Amino acid sequence: MTKPKILLLSDSPTTCTGYATITRKVLNGLSNDFECHILGHNYFGQTIKPGITFVDNEKINCFLHGAGKGKYSMDMITYLIRKYNIDVFGILLDSFMAFEAGFMNIDTSPAKTFFYFPSDGGGGLPIGCEAILKKINVPIAMSKFGQKQAEKVYGLNSVYIPHGVDTKNFFPMKSLDEIKQRWQLMDNFVVGTVARNQGRKMLDRTLKAFKLFCVDKPETRLLLHTDPDDGAQALSLKHLVDRYQLNNRVIFTGTSFYNPFTYKQMNEIYNLMDIFLLSTSGEGFGVPIIEAMACGVPQVVTDYTTTQELVIEDIRTGEAVKLSGDEISPAVHTDEILNGTITGSWNVERAIMSISDCVLKLNKLYYDKNLLNQYSVNSLKKIKNFYSWNKIIPQWKKVLLDMIK
Repeated sequence: MTKPKILLLSDSPTTCTGYATITRKVLNGLSNDFECHILGHNYFGQTIKPGITFVDNEKINCFLHGAGKGKYSMDMITYLIRKYNIDVFGILLDSFMAFEAGFMNIDTSPAKTFFYFPSDGGGGLPIGCEAILKKINVPIAMSKFGQKQAEKVYGLNSVYIPHGVDTKNFFPMKSLDEIKQRWQLMDNFVVGTVARNQGRKMLDRTLKAFKLFCVDKPETRLLLHTDPDDGAQALSLKHLVDRYQLNNRVIFTGTSFYNPFTYKQMNEIYNLMDIFLLSTSGEGFGVPIIEAMACGVPQVVTDYTTTQELVIEDIRTGEAVKLSGDEISPAVHTDEILNGTITGSWNVERAIMSISDCVLKLNKLYYDKNLLNQYSVNSLKKIKNFYSWNKIIPQWKKVLLDMIK
């Protein structure tokens, strides 16, 4: 029996982005039931057949097609759909990327279509991008936040399928002595962050909050898994480390955009942490949050967009940090007009994390080891219940099969 064919436009699964990881995991999970194709807009080369194997034995069980001349490979979509008789075409990118690249003018017939869309801020999608969700057959929200926003702001119904995490790659390690000795962190309390140094992540607030938190705690360290020499960095982290006299407190892991860590190395990084901290201004989902969760690391994250559903609701796994201003006096606001937000590009509302409340939340977990341990236990339970791939892939299979009936 011939398998139905799916083509997904996203980051190439050979790169080290969140979209690349999710693309690889979703399509690998579907590869027994579908012939899977990936259009990697940042992969330049000949088409590669399924069976690519990385050095850590991670595989890509899909056809990988190279980018064309057009922005985000828009010029390749119609060609590949018709050459390979694709049944379902989908996109996993930020909506503004597809919108400004001209997706509204692309002919995707005869394939059925979906957009696996993020929403990483308040007020709605980037200006005009709701048109994409109206064009495709099935909008698929990666978060409950995005699903509710699409319905409330635009009256659009969407399917909700969350991201997942592979517990074979991310798990609590039984013995940490060897890696702690290697990182010279044997007797330290470690706050850790995994994030690219983009403006949206607001890593300056990470450093500012840690500076205040660590002032009376000589054993505390901040472990930053980010490239401090990233060519697209939002600000100089090295300069801020100097400014706040944190040279003996902040540890960069040594990763770079062109030399990413293996899953084994990433699991070690998370396991070194006592607390995972993310001072984000908004997440479309937040893959590092659930990766930390899978390693049993409690999370402290800005209380905006997806934080409630990931960290607080159902099974609580950490602390949600108030927005700037809300820690002083309870905000008088609506759902869309908040203290502690600014209007960013494409008129998306961005949160500004309260540094003082972040310090309070870090102190809360530092001094309450029982609560810290309970959040760790809860984290493993939440991953098993909501974010394991063996629960998520069947959801994808059902949605896609329903589309081509």
